[in-house]
Amino acid sequence: MVSSYRDKGTRTPGFGSATSSFKSAIECRQTVTDSGTRPPGDLHLSQIDEPTNYGRLAVRILIALIISALAVVAWVRFERKTPIATGDIARISIYPVQAKITGGAAGTAGMQGQDEIVNQLLVFAHVRLHNPNKAPITIVDDWAVVTLPDGDSRRSPAASQADFDKVFQAYPQLGPMRMDPLRRNIQIQPGQSVDGLVVFSYPLSREDWDKRKAMQVTISFNGAKDVTLNAPSG
Repeated sequence: MVSSYRDKGTRTPGFGSATSSFKSAIECRQTVTDSGTRPPGDLHLSQIDEPTNYGRLAVRILIALIISALAVVAWVRFERKTPIATGDIARISIYPVQAKITGGAAGTAGMQGQDEIVNQLLVFAHVRLHNPNKAPITIVDDWAVVTLPDGDSRRSPAASQADFDKVFQAYPQLGPMRMDPLRRNIQIQPGQSVDGLVVFSYPLSREDWDKRKAMQVTISFNGAKDVTLNAPSG
């Protein structure tokens, strides 16, 4: 019977997996038995929760609140001390320009294409700035945004010195409105005021301009916050 049992056992399919499961069951049982036979007083320190130190927790919360409060105070004081320039737009003038592009290249070979009219609008803004602070500030950049009735907007950087001169060379009839440009990199001393002409260009018609909702000119500085000026209507 013993040999028969052994032979039968060795031919049982899946014996390897059964042995593995059996071994796992033994280990599990040993673990349960060991934990159950350990005297109640024999506890591992890792199983004991450390009592909550409410005093230490309160100190940490207080320190975090103090740091947050100091950060807010520093930010408020920094914002108040940041220099702010003042200014306005004394005058706005426009000059509509229409360019005609012949359509010869747009048509098929041997046929004349349609001409295209491109609207361009030159906007001239007389900007005045004042530095009421105790330190000099420097103009870094300037641009303007025109908001249309549908809420869409058009942004234009101010013309560079080279483009400024080219505008008046191309359209000599604009000579009467010419004045010194508001130059970038110009330094405004404390208590000093400067003014100058700034030129912008938009792909708009005069009708688009007349229907605009607003125009704003922004001047950025080194040493002061940006200043945004609302252009007069009309």
